[in-house]
Formats: sequence, structure tokens, C-alpha cells
Amino acid sequence: MKTVRIIVPLGLFFALVSCCGRQGVKQETYGLVKSEATLSFPLDDRTKNFILALFPYTDEDGTEYLTFQNQGRNELLFYKMNTQQLAFKINPELQGNQGVGRTIGYYIHNSDSIFLTSAGTGRITLIDRDARIKDRFRFSRTDNGAPLQLYNSITSTYKPMVVLDNKMYICPEPNRGEKINPVCATIHLSSHSVQALPGFPYPVYPELDKKARSTGVEMEFSRCYNGRQFIYSFFYEEDVYVTSSDHTSVERVRIKSKYINRVNLPEEYNLTMEKLCELPKYGNLLYDPYREVYYRIAYPGTELEKGVRAMELLQYGRRNFSIILLDKDLHILGETLFPDYTYNSTLLFIREDGLYLSASHFMNPEFSDDLLVFHRFDLVKKE
Repeated sequence: MKTVRIIVPLGLFFALVSCCGRQGVKQETYGLVKSEATLSFPLDDRTKNFILALFPYTDEDGTEYLTFQNQGRNELLFYKMNTQQLAFKINPELQGNQGVGRTIGYYIHNSDSIFLTSAGTGRITLIDRDARIKDRFRFSRTDNGAPLQLYNSITSTYKPMVVLDNKMYICPEPNRGEKINPVCATIHLSSHSVQALPGFPYPVYPELDKKARSTGVEMEFSRCYNGRQFIYSFFYEEDVYVTSSDHTSVERVRIKSKYINRVNLPEEYNLTMEKLCELPKYGNLLYDPYREVYYRIAYPGTELEKGVRAMELLQYGRRNFSIILLDKDLHILGETLFPDYTYNSTLLFIREDGLYLSASHFMNPEFSDDLLVFHRFDLVKKE
């Protein structure tokens, strides 16, 4: 494996792994195969199946839940995995002494410590199971006065909060007007100290001017944590970035889909929803600790069919997608392409027995507003 170093802005060093060094090993030896296992969670009339934040959670007693936020409401739902029945809801107040504001996203540290990320504010609220406020954290500025942008702990664009050594690791949106533009910042849970991690700044796209940057697509990225390192997948880049916990060491690794020739950051000033449904790009990256593999979503270029609602199609994961399978060292193991209009690529979760992918795509012939359905896929070695 060939490794070189280049100088990047701010005088930092990125370790670049050669394209072929990792990609050529173990390629096409594994695939994802649909099993007979299905989980089906009933939804009441008030609950939407368009979901931005969904997390599996196992409590201190070993009870396993599927949790998600009812989109547009300050409501967290907890379903028991074994019965697929609703166990309870948590309903934080919007206003007043116990008000948390409008919530988008959350992180369950334990059953009595749930962090809520708020819409449109640089604030995170810690509540207990009864929705009583335990603490508030503000991160609009670092301790030295540098401004930080918004952050939400969601899974539709997979960037869940990570808590390590009494610090929460968040991903503020890019701020192109600032010299220091970190992808990650930390909030100390005891002191409330806010620190930027400038060792890994947002990638720079010099071919775009400020107007094009205002489209917001350059901030589309996913992040997962493997227990030692953070791995970042920017949606309009082949490469992923592997960083140490403090983000001072950064390695760049090419992970290319066989269904995508190349990806380019869109240059149009007025991108349409239809165009965003058609452009090739990459998607969420998740780590599976049970099998020590990664799943990286890829969206091949396509053409939107006449009459298809573009905004809704984006919400449910586009027309089709593939999942690139990677071993613990980011060697490609294979890639599985999924059928058109069948699965929602923004709704998936990992359990000990496999990868669960949502079949609740609004154009799936078996789609129902009353159910949230998942099929289990197994990682299988090819003969």
C-alpha cells in the first residue's frame, strides 16, 4: 500500500492512501442477501413514516427498542423489537420552564439521559425519561469566540452524536466566511466548554463560487464511529476521510462504486428537486460492529420518470441505490444493487442478526401508511 503526504490549507497534513491500495483486496467476495426476517411496526394516524431520526436502543435491562422521532412533533416513540408494539412515548414540551423548543434529532445516552438537538438554534437539551430538563448546552460559539453553525443528530443524513470521555462530538454545518471551518466540534458535558477541532476542516471546492455554494449540497455528508476512529463520507466525493478522535490525524481513502463513473459537486445556481433525484452521488456510511464491516450507500445517475413527485422521492431515498461493503480496514468486499422504488435508503439500522432496511418506500406496491416495515439482509460470502 502506497502512502503519500501533501500539504493542504492551514498547514495540515492529510495521509492519502493510493486508490488501488485498498480497493483491489477481497473485491466482490460478499453480497447482501434478503432473508425471511421482517419487522413491521404499526403506526397510528398521528405518526408519519417519513422519518429523519431513527435509532435502535438497548436499555440497562437488555430490552431492545426501535426508537424514532415523529417528524414535525416533539415526540419520541419507543417500540419493543421483539413484539414490534409501541411501548411508550416521550413528549418534551415546546415552551415554558420545561420547554425544549422544536426538536429535530436526538441521542439516547441511557434511559434517563436523552440529548435533543433543536431546530434553528445552537442548543442541545438533556432530558430524562419523563421529559424533565436536566441540562442545556449551547454551542453557537467556541470558548475562544469562533462562531459555529447548526447541528442536528439525525440519521436520514447519518450524523448521530457521539459521546466519548465526557465529551459530545457534533458536526456543525460549514461556515465559509470563517478562516477556521471545522467539520467537528466538542462540548464538555461537565464544564460546557466548546472546542472546535480544526485538524479536519471542511473540504474546499475551488471550482465553485459563492453563489453555487449557497445551494447547500456541499454540506451533505455522513459520519460514523468505529470505536477508535471517525469516518466521514461526503456525498459528492469518492473518497472517505478517516480521522483520529481528536481529528489531528486524517487519512483519505478512495471508495468507488462500480455503478458510478464519477461524481461532481453540482454547479447550477438553481438546482431543482428533479435534478437532485437524478445526479450520481454517495450517501450514508454506517459501521456494523457485529460483523466489523461498513455499509456505504451509492446512488447511480438516473432519469426521473414523468409524474414522480421529486421532493417525496428524495425523502424516501430516490429511485434506487447500491450498498458498498467494506471490511474493517476499508477494503471493498462487494457491492449490492437494490431494485427500483422498493427500499428507503435513508432508513436502516443494524442489529446483532443483520442489517435491517426499510421497505416503506412510498412507490413500493406494498407500501402502507399504517406500517413501518423492515427486511433483514444478511452479509453472505459468494460461492
